[in-house]
This record gives sequence, C-alpha cells and structure tokens, in this order.
Amino acid sequence: MTTPKLTETITLTVPAEEGGDTDRKSHSSLTMRRPRARHVKRVVALLGPDFVRNLMATAEGEAMARAVADKDTIAEALALLTDPQRLDGLTEILADLCGVSPAVIDDLDPVDLFKAGQAMFGFFPDLGTAFSS
Repeated sequence: MTTPKLTETITLTVPAEEGGDTDRKSHSSLTMRRPRARHVKRVVALLGPDFVRNLMATAEGEAMARAVADKDTIAEALALLTDPQRLDGLTEILADLCGVSPAVIDDLDPVDLFKAGQAMFGFFPDLGTAFSS
C-alpha cells in the first residue's frame, strides 16, 4: 500500500499579501495539508445534493475519476460556486487547509488559485478506484 501524501507545497507565481502596513506578511508559497472528512463534507455542502447525485449517477468505478475531471463537471461545480457565500465557504476551506487566513487566499493570483485547487484534488489521484467494488 502506498503511503498517502500528507502535504503539498504550492509555489506561488505572485506572492500573496496579508495584513496591514505594520504587520504585512508576504507568502511566496503555501503548504496545503491533506483534506480531511470535515473539508470534504464542507465542499459537498457547498456544491449541494443535486450536483453530487448527478456526479454519482454519471459514473461508476474508474469512470468516476474521469467524471470528476470532466470539463462539464468542473464547469457545473464552478457555476454553483458563483454565489458569494459559496465562494467565501471555499475560501475558508482552502485557508484552513493551508493554515493561513482567508485574506491570503483572497489575495492569490488567479493562476495560483487554480494551483491550489489542483493541489487539493491532487491528494486523491485514485479517486475513481474508491468507488469500484
């Protein structure tokens, strides 16, 4: 059995700033911890039961990994996250995983935000096999 990856270092293209003039801190990288059940539950709650039900209905076994990575699936998930409260919820999840304040996540360059999302899902490369029986 392969030991699961517990952290991922994300090198930022553009440093993220945090704090005010006297206590300003610049982050050139973030270290993300492996998501736990509480994080997954929050992501599922943000996306809603219809999204999860549709995702589960479209794929079984190894096809699940392809369904999760499918452009239409990603587009649907992003559309659900256009609500400001849902976006703030996702920001809080990413901040918790990286051990930083939500202000740091809000200050990420869009390219770096995409890297953070990739890192989060990168902890589960065998997602599809988890659903096969």
